[in-house]
Amino acid sequence: MKKAASGGSSEAYLKGAGVSIEMDAERVAAAVTRCSTVARLSGGMAGEVATYLPGRRIPGVVIRQSPSGPEVSVHVVGKYGPTMSEISREVGAAVHSVLPEHRVHISIDDLDVVDGGSAVPA
Repeated sequence: MKKAASGGSSEAYLKGAGVSIEMDAERVAAAVTRCSTVARLSGGMAGEVATYLPGRRIPGVVIRQSPSGPEVSVHVVGKYGPTMSEISREVGAAVHSVLPEHRVHISIDDLDVVDGGSAVPA
């Protein structure tokens, strides 16, 4: 049985629509990184936020089955300029375009500030 990050069992999820957590996590990561308000995905303070796969991980995306249904958590570093609400709306729309039935939890872990043409972490 595969385990999703944060200890949630993914067995029920994998028996669902026949789509793997790996494929869904990759699609979510791709959709979110295309957001104009997002600098990059974030693995959290200690790199603990990720989908763990054999031999690799997808940072910033955790998909799990909860008692109330499928969920996806996304952690991002936003770009300086857009409001937190704008970043959240764009990320939420990107995730829902890939996984429309999932409840989405968004964390904006940091902002990249552009100073003199180079991005530096806030």
